[in-house]
Amino acid sequence: MLKPQEAFQILQEIPVPRQKVHLPLIHCLGGILMEDLLADRDFPPFDRVMMDGIAIGNIHIKEWALEGIAFAGETQKSLSNPDGAWEIMTGSPLPKNCVAVLKIEDLYFFEKEGKKWVSSKNDSIEKGSFIHTQGSDIQQGQIILKKGTRLKANHIAIAASVGYSRLWVEELGEIHVFSTGDELVSIEETPLDHQIRSSNSIMMQSALQHVGITSKHHHLPDDPTIILQSLKTSLSTVDILLLSGGVSAGKKDYIPGILKDLGFEAKFHKIAQKPGKPLWVGNREDGKVIFAFPGNPISTLVCFSIYFLSWIQDQKTPFPQVKIEGLQAPLANLDHWIPIQWTSEHRAKVLQHNGSGDLVHWQHADALAWQKANDPNDELTYFPL
Repeated sequence: MLKPQEAFQILQEIPVPRQKVHLPLIHCLGGILMEDLLADRDFPPFDRVMMDGIAIGNIHIKEWALEGIAFAGETQKSLSNPDGAWEIMTGSPLPKNCVAVLKIEDLYFFEKEGKKWVSSKNDSIEKGSFIHTQGSDIQQGQIILKKGTRLKANHIAIAASVGYSRLWVEELGEIHVFSTGDELVSIEETPLDHQIRSSNSIMMQSALQHVGITSKHHHLPDDPTIILQSLKTSLSTVDILLLSGGVSAGKKDYIPGILKDLGFEAKFHKIAQKPGKPLWVGNREDGKVIFAFPGNPISTLVCFSIYFLSWIQDQKTPFPQVKIEGLQAPLANLDHWIPIQWTSEHRAKVLQHNGSGDLVHWQHADALAWQKANDPNDELTYFPL
């Protein structure tokens, strides 16, 4: 069996199937940019004032006669008297013939001979102070955002600033989620004594929705003919399938064999971990990818959170280490994913529960700590839930 670290490395080598779409900018957050964005003008496009204060042309004197006030959004002013000054607001163009800006906190305004004057409290003034020089960020025609960038909020703002109202991006298409098993009934039904309500699929769909991914759900009985045909039909329109159940070693665990019949290569099946040992992940030559999770609700939760969400979001490593109270001795041959509950900003405790079938007590879990086999360390890396 693979160790979790080996599984993470394999997942990094499986491309996430995406589709190229031309979207309004407001819908591009989280997508991968498929074109270089060029600056359509210098940034800033003029010598920009960085502070409220005054703009001056002569830095060797201490008092200046004011010629007026310049606001952001107005056309560029011009200093007519080399010993004069313009009162200036942040974001406005630096008036012509000015070489420095003095911030308002360092100024004293007064009147002399019926005119407005200003003086500086500073002994020395530097040329170019508080001036954001035209083109100092980037020049017209240069690449301002590179192809391949995963778009965050600041990237959206940059794209807007250079006039892109739509972008070519790669994004995930719809994902199909399949629950399997004759023991499952829908949420609305009252289960018989030998049945349980289906919870894995709604958990995964909710998590996908939270990260902006649409999904559909279908339930499949333990019938290999129906499973094969349903998956085949789904794969004709989608690139990623998530399956829950039927992947272990039971008499009705048909999924691994069916996926092989559909042309999928198992990248791994079974990880040396607890819970979630029977996790199956594979892909096909056409780029389709399937994650098949164990049916146990806790096992699905762990494998989906740790492996699938990390893969789909290009998360390479877990979060930093945290000191955990109440850890038991590490397992000899298996890595252990342990539910933890925060006790302070940098400390947590093991969440007490009744095994991997106890979904009820897991309601208090804040994260999953990664305890490696034979490692007695009480400071562990973790994944948030």
